[in-house]
Amino acid sequence: MLDYLKKSKFVWSFISRILRVNYSFFWKFRSLEVKSYNDIIKKYFEDEIFLNFFSNKINNLKVVELGCGFGLRLFNLKEQKDYSLIGYDINKKYINLAKKYNEEKKYNIEFCLKKIEDIKLGNDVDYLISSFSLIYVKEKDLIKFFTNNKNMIKKGFILIEYHTPSKSENLSYYVHNFKKIFEETLSNDFEIKFTKIQHKRWIKADHEAYKIIGNVK
Repeated sequence: MLDYLKKSKFVWSFISRILRVNYSFFWKFRSLEVKSYNDIIKKYFEDEIFLNFFSNKINNLKVVELGCGFGLRLFNLKEQKDYSLIGYDINKKYINLAKKYNEEKKYNIEFCLKKIEDIKLGNDVDYLISSFSLIYVKEKDLIKFFTNNKNMIKKGFILIEYHTPSKSENLSYYVHNFKKIFEETLSNDFEIKFTKIQHKRWIKADHEAYKIIGNVK
């Protein structure tokens, strides 16, 4: 349905303006994209990036994912490392499916229904992760989240997100200037590195995907 609407730039421009007022409304009620548990345990390109990042890290870390969906990233990470994991998402259907699979596998992952800007991390979080979820959060809400939680992150974060230093004409989601956001919120506490991801699926007309790694100074 969305692909059909996007064919008309005028129609999609109008709809996207409505969505941008409250993207959480769209994601709260979005239908499940999975048909079976086989869809939950797939490994995608972004999963490999996260798994490689944590491959040489110690065990017994606490990792929090923003926009965890039905738990794919966290389930794959749990298979590799004995971590304490928490996932946040605003889609109740996703969270319920993640909880059901988590219970069956006895992974002991915590899944929470909450908007990103309302999250208050505990002071024992080692790493924060996110994959193409922050593009649905307004800049002011991202600034709020990082300002409120920067002192709660003990080691760092890894994000896979679209980023641009200039204004994007994209209508489907927000393309943030993360360097600007981090200058306002994290620059005094984190060393941050941006690495462009050369993946054809993620190269757009005026923005591209980046692996953004922040390490506590």
